[in-house]
Amino acid sequence: MTWLKEEKFYLTVLLLLILIMAVRTPLDTDMWWHLRAGEETWNSREVYKVDTLSYTRAGETWINHSWLTQVLMIGLFKVGGFRSLSLWVGLTAAVSMFFIYLQMEGHALLRGSVVLLASFVISVVWSPRPQIISLLFFAITVYVLFRFKTTGKNQLYCLAPIFIVWSNLHGGYILGTLLIFSVICGDIFDQLLGEISEFSLDWKDIGQLAVWGFVGFILAAVNPNGINMWIIPFQTVGVVSLQNLINEWASPDFHQPIQQLMLVLLFGTFASVGLSKRRFAGSDLFGVVIFGFMALTARRNFGPFALITAPVLAKHLTDLFSSWKNKLTKRWRIFRKVTEFQNQSEKNINSKFQSLLNGGIVLFLIVVAFWKLIYVTDTDLIIKTEKQMFPQDAVNWLKEEKPSGHLFNSYNWGGYLTWNLQEYPVFVDGRTDLFGDEIIGDWMMVVNAEQNWQTVLDNWDVKIILLEKDKPIIKVLNDFGWIFGYQDEKVAIYLKE
Repeated sequence: MTWLKEEKFYLTVLLLLILIMAVRTPLDTDMWWHLRAGEETWNSREVYKVDTLSYTRAGETWINHSWLTQVLMIGLFKVGGFRSLSLWVGLTAAVSMFFIYLQMEGHALLRGSVVLLASFVISVVWSPRPQIISLLFFAITVYVLFRFKTTGKNQLYCLAPIFIVWSNLHGGYILGTLLIFSVICGDIFDQLLGEISEFSLDWKDIGQLAVWGFVGFILAAVNPNGINMWIIPFQTVGVVSLQNLINEWASPDFHQPIQQLMLVLLFGTFASVGLSKRRFAGSDLFGVVIFGFMALTARRNFGPFALITAPVLAKHLTDLFSSWKNKLTKRWRIFRKVTEFQNQSEKNINSKFQSLLNGGIVLFLIVVAFWKLIYVTDTDLIIKTEKQMFPQDAVNWLKEEKPSGHLFNSYNWGGYLTWNLQEYPVFVDGRTDLFGDEIIGDWMMVVNAEQNWQTVLDNWDVKIILLEKDKPIIKVLNDFGWIFGYQDEKVAIYLKE
């Protein structure tokens, strides 16, 4: 039972707490169209790359950068339904944080506390979608670079398979390229200033990292989408409508307590750096600043920011606490007594009793994790939550009434409709890289009842409108020949002959 002692026990408890935190009801606006795309790939045995889910982009080539994760998701869904998806999210989150924990210095309790803080920051983006895979591979890439810098062993060749697999799982592989760029810039900064820290890379090592970083980026094209994988990250970011339409692409709302933890991590890191005597390594500086800027620009970047910042915070807190402890122990007798009492208590505790107690705690957390998984994926809770988040009753009405014509739908519900209302291709869904500013701009024009909104609907021969009932366009449809069809507390449907 030695694995239940000290650090291994703390690590086990930490990972179970993260699992408990990350296991949740697996309902996300984008999850649905990922499942549908995965189903199309699964059924055809060919990567789904030509759009059939919408009528506004029907027949056009789509750079499906998450095809492999979509196949994984639909496979999990077929085997274990929502429960499998929830467990997948929880395990992926726990493994991601494990790789970050491995890079940290200091006592296990300090490391665990920092990891938990980072986990709370990242938790806002833990959901059943391919993005969570990018967080895992980002954490693995950070660990590979950490090993290279701290042990001197060159395992950069691992970046080649990492980038190949990553680019087939999600287009977020570009985060790995940006990470390598930040490390290179930081170590060049150290070399130019002559401020070499304990783990700074020399010019030869910087060159090797640059080469392997470039190789990794090139190998991202080993993909059914080919060299288009080099384009997709920039194509997505280039959609101007993202920040206006999608919450996760907008700047964080720091009025929400859970998002304020990002500021705690950011300012806590700079405060610990300023107070500790340890030099702020250039690679740490560039990483925290670059990914911190990205996190302040878009909430979806909380993940990579927390993953790269947590080890930096732990490093400087360890130095800071060690310095404070030594000073307090020397100056204040009470702290010497506390230290002596702690050391004596550790010696006096019966090892068998300690192992039994630790085993009981671990078993309890396993039971809690299992109970939460069962609870959050209970069928009744899934149906209730789905009804609260999505137009479940409106979809049933459309299936019963079967009105004909093109459907103009809510952006937030587009993915849900591609899975639950497959009879009607959508106007738009969460694939912003496919629709671009052109279609999304038309969508916003209609929803906000701006000038020429009727022209947009006429051009697309729209006969059915399904939107949140508080949208401006809903208030004027009656005046332009649209007939009321269905309404509940959140959704309205209008028809036109």
